[in-house]
Amino acid sequence: MITGFGVAEAIRHYYDIQGGTVIGKRAVVQGFGNVGSAAAFYLAQMGAKIVGIIDRVGGVINEEGFSFDEIKNFFLHKKGNTLIADADKMIPFEEINSRIWSLPTEIFAPCAASRLITQDQIATMIDAGLEVISCGANVPFADPEIFFGSIMEYTDERVSLIPDFISNCGMARVFAYFMEGRVEMDDEKIFNDTSDTIGKAILNIFKENDTKKNLSKTAFEIALKQLI
Repeated sequence: MITGFGVAEAIRHYYDIQGGTVIGKRAVVQGFGNVGSAAAFYLAQMGAKIVGIIDRVGGVINEEGFSFDEIKNFFLHKKGNTLIADADKMIPFEEINSRIWSLPTEIFAPCAASRLITQDQIATMIDAGLEVISCGANVPFADPEIFFGSIMEYTDERVSLIPDFISNCGMARVFAYFMEGRVEMDDEKIFNDTSDTIGKAILNIFKENDTKKNLSKTAFEIALKQLI
């Protein structure tokens, strides 16, 4: 829950800092395991419109956006890490994989396995109006490099790409929170700490780079300076 929450919170913080809102923004989620299902749940709760979910066995599309209750129902009835939907709603993988990338959408949350997203898929999403990506997967792009392969660089130069070490830091941040001293084991405080940490990281990016592009490049530069 905490990692998917962080992926969604990264989107909310991004729009808040930019002077916009996540409410009404269309979103596509890739993967419906622990991270993807929670990210979809929290994005829908925030007021985003989930227009498509693609999973290993298939997926669902509603260009008007699924209601929060529908997303909540998907979340509660998934089987393990698999999306479960009525037969008349479930689209086979081959079909949804050919359709979902061209859906008009502003938000993309890749939360499946690493190294899946191709440059053609991202280019198609950009042409359809993509604004921001919040990475739930570690290294979501089909690059051989661990850091900044050609597809990631291509994406970062064209849309707002929030890197995985910020957007999916939720569980790591929980460990850090408990190691900082005597803190309360309280759900609200834990979630608020993760949200605050992600929000500060995104704000620091925009202090260095007030554009909507090359966010990941800037984030890596900040992180490397802190390490050195």
